[in-house]
Amino acid sequence: MESFLVFILYLVLFLFVYNYFLYPFFIILLSRFVNDPHESLIGQNDFSPSVSFIIAAYNEERVIRQKIINTLEIDYPAEKLQVIVVADGSDDATEKIVSEYKGQGIISLYQPERNGKSAALNRAAEIATGDILVFSDANNDFSKDAINCLVRHFTDENIGAVTGAKHIYANKERQAAEGDGLYWKYESRIKKAESHLGSITAAEGEILAVRKKYFNPIDISLINDDAAITFDIVKSGKRVLYDEDAKAYEEASKDLIDDYHVKVRMTSGGFQTLVREKAFLFPPMSWFAFTFVSHKVLRWLAPHFMLIIFILSIILSDRPDGLFLLWAQILFYSAAIYGWIKRDTELPVYIYIPMYFSSMNFALFMGFLRFLNKKQGVQWRKAER
Repeated sequence: MESFLVFILYLVLFLFVYNYFLYPFFIILLSRFVNDPHESLIGQNDFSPSVSFIIAAYNEERVIRQKIINTLEIDYPAEKLQVIVVADGSDDATEKIVSEYKGQGIISLYQPERNGKSAALNRAAEIATGDILVFSDANNDFSKDAINCLVRHFTDENIGAVTGAKHIYANKERQAAEGDGLYWKYESRIKKAESHLGSITAAEGEILAVRKKYFNPIDISLINDDAAITFDIVKSGKRVLYDEDAKAYEEASKDLIDDYHVKVRMTSGGFQTLVREKAFLFPPMSWFAFTFVSHKVLRWLAPHFMLIIFILSIILSDRPDGLFLLWAQILFYSAAIYGWIKRDTELPVYIYIPMYFSSMNFALFMGFLRFLNKKQGVQWRKAER
C-alpha cells in the first residue's frame, strides 16, 4: 500500500511541476528549433483591412470615456475603422457617455436587458461591417499600433484570429499588481512559443482580432467567450496566433478579493469549456489538444494536485521524502496565510509569492466547485477599478 501511495505522490508531484515548469521549458525550447512559415507572410504596414472595433461595456461609467478617447487615438485609417460600444443592461451613465461621441463615429448599442458578454458581442458582430473584428474590454488601453500589429497577420489565409499581450500597470497601491504583472509575463513566454508552433491554447478576450468570416455567434450560455472563439477557429483548421507587440494595458484589481472572484469565474468557465470540447481534446492526440491539456487543463487541476500532495505527505511523513515535502508545504502555506492577513501592507517577495500563488490556486479550486454546483452564470460580480 505504501509503495502505491508513494507512486501517486510522485505522479501528482510530476504533473504539478510539469505544468508550471517542464511544459513551459519544453515548449519554449522547441520553438527555437522550429521555423514558422507564417512569419514570411506577415503583411507590411500598408496592409489595412476594414476593422470593426467592438467594446463590451457594462456599467463602465468610470472608464468608458478614457476607453473611447484611447480608441480614437489608435493609429489606424479612420475610414476603415468602425467603433461599436455595447452597453447592454447598464444602469449607470455608460450609454449616455458613449452617445456623446456619436458625432465622432462611435456606434452605441444599448438595450435594458443584460444577457451577458457573449450575447452583447453577438449583437455587435451582427452589425459589424469590417473584415476583421477586434474585441476589447472597456477597462484597458491599447497601444497606438495595436490594431496594425494584430491585422498584419491576416495577409496569411491560414490565420483565423490573433490575440495581443496583456500588461498590468505597475501600482503599489493595488494588491494584485505585482502578482498579475509577473503572471502575465510568464504566460506571454508560453503563448509566444505556442503561437510559433501552431496555435495558442486560449485567446485574450480583451485584445482579440478575428477574421469575420470565421466568427460564429457565441453560445450565450458560455462563460468564457474567448475560449469559444479559439476552439471554433482551431476546429475550422485555422490558426490562432499571439502577437506580443499588440499591447493592452489595464489596472490590476484594487483588492486581491476582486482578483479571486475573476479567477473563480474564469475557472468555472474553463471546466465548462473542457466538458463542451471533451471529444475534441481527449485523447489528446492532436498538437493543439496536447498543448491545451498541458497548459490549461493541468493548470485548472493544480489546486487538486496541491491538496493530494499535502495529504499524502502527511500519510507518508514517516519517510524522509514525505517529511521533507510536508515541512516545505507547511512553511510555504504559513507564509501564504501570513501574507494574506498582511496583504494591505508592502510584502517581501518571499511572502508575496506564496500568498499570491496560494490564493489564486484556492480560487481555481472554488471555480471547480462552482462549476460542479452550476452556480456560475454568464453575469458576474464586477471588480472595483
